[in-house]
Amino acid sequence: MHIDEKYIKSYVDKYDYDIRKSHNARFTDQKCIPDVICAVAECIIEYIGDNKLTKFSKDSIWHSTYANQLLSECFSKPDTEDKSMSSEYDKFFAQPMKMLAYAGILSENKEKGVNIYQVLEYDILMFISMREKNALIFLDVYLSKVMSDSGCMSFFDDFFEKQDKMRFDILRSKLTFLYKENTPIHGDYEPPRIFNKIINIMAFRRHKKGSIRGFLSSNPITIEEIRYNRINWRDVEKPKDMSRQEYATYVGNSVRIYTGYYERSVSKAKKFVRDLEQYSEIHHYPSYKATDAHHIFMISEFPDLADMPENIIALTGTEHYSYAHPNRNTRKTDPNYQMVCLLSKLDSIERNFQNGNDDYSLSDFVTVLNKGLDTNEFNEQMGYEGIKANLLKYLRPQ
Repeated sequence: MHIDEKYIKSYVDKYDYDIRKSHNARFTDQKCIPDVICAVAECIIEYIGDNKLTKFSKDSIWHSTYANQLLSECFSKPDTEDKSMSSEYDKFFAQPMKMLAYAGILSENKEKGVNIYQVLEYDILMFISMREKNALIFLDVYLSKVMSDSGCMSFFDDFFEKQDKMRFDILRSKLTFLYKENTPIHGDYEPPRIFNKIINIMAFRRHKKGSIRGFLSSNPITIEEIRYNRINWRDVEKPKDMSRQEYATYVGNSVRIYTGYYERSVSKAKKFVRDLEQYSEIHHYPSYKATDAHHIFMISEFPDLADMPENIIALTGTEHYSYAHPNRNTRKTDPNYQMVCLLSKLDSIERNFQNGNDDYSLSDFVTVLNKGLDTNEFNEQMGYEGIKANLLKYLRPQ
């Protein structure tokens, strides 16, 4: 089954998430942010294995070997058995599970006073676990539906349209009222910590201003504002007087702090492309079965593009090691074949879109082009044909 944003929307449309009826304050929470939701979903998928009916608790996922390894390597956190972290880890695992249960992705039942879960929507949980972007898509669609069902979405729409302090204050006031009047949360402290996350998740996907420390942000929200792991390698612009090699080293130093998280993101992006593209993206014929996931702009030179599927192309082994990297020299790329790969990737993105899917982002592909080619001439408004025409200018005569 192919899961995408359209499928998620059709799924949530089947439910009534109105908080005024459920009185459930745990439809989301502070730890219900993309990278955490993605990680917890991955831990659940790993824990249940092939038996999709496996029951589990928050503690069984929390204390699993896989979760311990993931938090250590990808979030640079202490051992999951570290008692000083027990309160933090309790929230890290419990809050996403509560949210997934409210969304209908998991079932939740009390057994001897313990919340026991089972997976109801395996394909959606798998989708969430595959990459942070998928978790973000799910959260935005789901939270928008919750707010719509609860009579609040018009206030979000008004804020995202006007983007001024008055609409921001009205939205916050409406959300505070929603919590205090319809859930067990009646204090002043907790609601803003939760609904600021909701505002920022929606704002990021709409390229809008959101909430920073409870105030209207000066600029559109960045991904870092909705991450547990605040990593900024992709938001660092290359100074004009800095060489590509110096920039790569600078970004590489930022990446090294979170090596596990970075490597996991790159590995997931490559797997995502391999799963999506069965055949070579150059030829698209069954006789050219894809075996390799190739970075069009090399990781060593462009670490900030390494975990973007729009910079990864599925190739045959021959295409990869004879053409992309002549003579199997993986430290070099053939510049003309690089252009062929970019044009073919653009075709894949367009074909995916025409088939009604949104697995790729044209905006992210534009980012790949502008950073990889060290220019600012590409933009989404050019459309597929305009981008293709501009790319052809970069082909070097033989």
